[in-house]
Amino acid sequence: MKKRFLYLLLVLVLVVTANTVIAAKKKPLIGISVAGTEHDWDINCYNGAISRAKELGAEVLAFSGEKRAEKQLSDIQTLISRKVDALIVILGFKDVIEPAIKQARDRGIPVVTCDFNTPYSLCNVSTNNFSAEAELALKMISDLGGKGELGIFYVPGYPIEELRKDVLDVVLKWHPDVKIVAQEAEVEPGTVPDAYNKTRDMLRAHPEIDAFWAIYDMPMIGAAQAIADMGLAGKVGCYGFDGDPTAMKMIMDPNSAYEATVAQQPFKIGETAAEVAMDSIKGKEVPVMKFVPSILVTRENAKEVYGTLEQYK
Repeated sequence: MKKRFLYLLLVLVLVVTANTVIAAKKKPLIGISVAGTEHDWDINCYNGAISRAKELGAEVLAFSGEKRAEKQLSDIQTLISRKVDALIVILGFKDVIEPAIKQARDRGIPVVTCDFNTPYSLCNVSTNNFSAEAELALKMISDLGGKGELGIFYVPGYPIEELRKDVLDVVLKWHPDVKIVAQEAEVEPGTVPDAYNKTRDMLRAHPEIDAFWAIYDMPMIGAAQAIADMGLAGKVGCYGFDGDPTAMKMIMDPNSAYEATVAQQPFKIGETAAEVAMDSIKGKEVPVMKFVPSILVTRENAKEVYGTLEQYK
């Protein structure tokens, strides 16, 4: 009887130990949703998050919304149904996907966002868009000598677009001699050729335009091409955001209309989001926001920045 008891006890110990080992070896599952991967910033942030999550020992389930809000919504709902241990959301159309982000939080899934401000995110990882956009807008106003007329590309819906436009509006409030006289919406996909055509249209309708502005580089790449083809380089400037490699090369070209951008570090932003997600899985306290450094890029420092930042190598 005693031997039988000891035998059963040994079996129980072995079963518990085996289950403990299996549980210890089980990798956390991190879900990643990106609005799309058409642009350099998007794909680099996405790849950074995937790469770092795997380096930290997580399994990764990742989807691209292909720049279709309903597709991204479906992706996030799929990740919730898979019971991911943490969710990373990179960009997105707020009115469509925010309810799903709230649903994830309601189900106890920690959510980390990249360039997507929402009260349902544990932590938003980004450039400090407030200071970076203000610095860019002030550079533009300085280049214009404090007086001029702007054509802009802007469409509301993405939190990051609205934030940068709000900052531009605040800066312009204190520089009333610089005015927006024309506005067009950028489109995705096909951003560059669409912006090329719309820039030509705006300049024909408003030949007094001195500069163009957009919340990211892609529309300004098309705008700079249109300005050059119209023989207006040197008279009309372009100001974007992100530090897209093509934009950087344009700024280094003295014959281009591209004057300035903000070089972000999207791969690092994605990596940081993965690190925060893993910390949240481990029960660690995470900050509401984390900023990754950026650099204002102008004619004066473009070559240096291009040769220094890892993302351009």
